[in-house]
Amino acid sequence: MSWPKLRNRYSEGYDERRGVQSQEVIEKLKGERPFWAHGVSVGEVQALMPVLRASRASGYNGPIIISTTTETGKDMAFRLGEGLFDHHIYYPWDKKEFVIRAIRSLDPWAFATAETELWPNMLWELKDASIPAFLVNGRVSDRTWQRLKGAMGKKIGLSVYGLFEGIFLREKRDYERLRTIGVPVSKLNVLGDTKADALLSRRDPLKRDRWAAKLGADKNRIYIAGSTHPGEEETVVSAFEILKKIYPHTKLILAPRHPERAGDVLALAGQKLKAGLLSSDKFDCDVIVVDKIGVLFDLYGTAISAFVGGSLVDKGGQNILEPVSWGVPVQYGPHMEDFAEASEAFIRLGIAKQIKDPGSLADVWVEIMKRYENDDKKYRGLSEEYFERCSGSSSRTWESIYKYY
Repeated sequence: MSWPKLRNRYSEGYDERRGVQSQEVIEKLKGERPFWAHGVSVGEVQALMPVLRASRASGYNGPIIISTTTETGKDMAFRLGEGLFDHHIYYPWDKKEFVIRAIRSLDPWAFATAETELWPNMLWELKDASIPAFLVNGRVSDRTWQRLKGAMGKKIGLSVYGLFEGIFLREKRDYERLRTIGVPVSKLNVLGDTKADALLSRRDPLKRDRWAAKLGADKNRIYIAGSTHPGEEETVVSAFEILKKIYPHTKLILAPRHPERAGDVLALAGQKLKAGLLSSDKFDCDVIVVDKIGVLFDLYGTAISAFVGGSLVDKGGQNILEPVSWGVPVQYGPHMEDFAEASEAFIRLGIAKQIKDPGSLADVWVEIMKRYENDDKKYRGLSEEYFERCSGSSSRTWESIYKYY
């Protein structure tokens, strides 16, 4: 793609993407070396924010720069973390001259990237500049693992992962995969999921209760399908039709993973049920389609059950921790590779069920409706038990990074 096209496409942050920092950023740093944290988009930013919060709670008052690749990531950074960081920038394209320019102008004392973000030029140049790099909330997806298994994949994987000073992983499975390709175990640490800490701090019962009142949760039990992908909404709507015939006083919130699909999802739901958009602020319908970002987490808290998408289609699964943090039981399809350990734990605890089609999802929803009055307190207790056990990853991550300050 030519530079004029890139400039038009990335009108916001074009200079920063080429490694050029504004005078405002340079002046804000006042010659101090910042901690640079990078999250490509919304999910990665959510993983980083608890670490930044832990840094400030520990007494660190040095400058923090957060970078994102997407504008939605930037929006999420300001929504969740304003006051925790000193400035936001857009991440430089992974071309040697851009990366060098960014590193030299910012001169961070450490760099951290989240989850699966591996940019070789950035990591190589940080290594050359003797700046330690860390992978936060790291994971090795099944797709990545398939690429790493062969001899060439192992060689390439080791050369990239080996550039990190420390790799802080979510699950034991990720540790074993990286150990298998030869990453030194001295670099590998299983610290848990930082998003668990983030979720507990994000829960706002007042916001949840406001949504519950708007949705009429006192008269209708709320079911929700979150972060759905094409091919999943049909299953969810069909399951809800079955439930609705048995229990008329129910309502479905349907939140596509990408809100720009809301129109198509609305048309699908509207074929057999009365449907409307969340932004209309009119909730006298059977299905409410979410067409804005930043509200799904609070909406999960209003529901008595949640289907989580990216799981009936092969996307690795979306974040099942979000509804469970509210004590809401979850359902999902066979593809939950990105949250494999949490999935196994939730099924073992009895707060999750795996489904395969509309009938099996409807069966779970009907059973939850039957037993809601008895089981609601039980589910909340199971949620508290799980999160008490796995919280603290963010503080442990920051303590490990701070040793290099």
